[in-house]
Amino acid sequence: MAICVTEVMLKEWRLENSLISEQAFKKLEKPNGFHEYVKKRLPENWGQAKGGKNSSGTTKQISTPPNCQELAELIGIILGDGNVHKVKKGKHVGVYSVRICGHSTHDYVYLNKFIRKLFKELFHIKTTLSKSKRSNAIYLTAYSKKLVQYFESEGLTHGNKVQNQPIIPKWIMTEPSFLAACIRGLIDTDGSIYRMSRKDPHLLRIGFKNHNKRLLKQVKAALSSLGFHPSKIIRDNHVALSRKSDIKAYLQTIGFNNEKHKKRLQRLAP
Repeated sequence: MAICVTEVMLKEWRLENSLISEQAFKKLEKPNGFHEYVKKRLPENWGQAKGGKNSSGTTKQISTPPNCQELAELIGIILGDGNVHKVKKGKHVGVYSVRICGHSTHDYVYLNKFIRKLFKELFHIKTTLSKSKRSNAIYLTAYSKKLVQYFESEGLTHGNKVQNQPIIPKWIMTEPSFLAACIRGLIDTDGSIYRMSRKDPHLLRIGFKNHNKRLLKQVKAALSSLGFHPSKIIRDNHVALSRKSDIKAYLQTIGFNNEKHKKRLQRLAP
């Protein structure tokens, strides 16, 4: 009488390392009279029930950080070049991730060293770095349902940012040190520093470009609240600092954490 089990499983039963199923036991018990050796019968779902009680599930646990400058900067980074993804494959199964995009050469150090460290220190979570096969983009990704839920609670919903129009959370807007850190994250990702004129190397401009109009207006107001004099919103997607005093103050009080901006500033400096 065939019971359709592997040799490995038979060995496990013989060594009493594994329990035998009721169906397999009945096939073995009839010709051999093994019923007298049965010590206990357990319900069919015993293993699943026990696992459910002892396990926290497959959901990856994270640490929840307090409001701080580092968190404010990471939120600025995500608002700039990041995305919150939530792709459901069924009722309970899906892919949840927070992903930051950058240039494979210019932003590599920034993503691999600085942003990766932020995720680890704030949320105690590991990230992966991958290169796009179709472009020069690289992606730093943290896979976690809890992490997605956390950023959604901060207003950074999944999906298209231009359509969803996420903005800087209120707790950041009300604290100047948090706001400065968030602005740094935004400009390190979606900002640039460049010369206003080829004739005068002293005239530099720090610009921020984004197609989220709510965020763009908020950044303009935020810069004003920090004592800067931002331009009007140009072409519906761009705001900039142009005054020499503003450029100097920005570099002294906010600065850059993205190496590409630091290197460009060195090249542009007269």
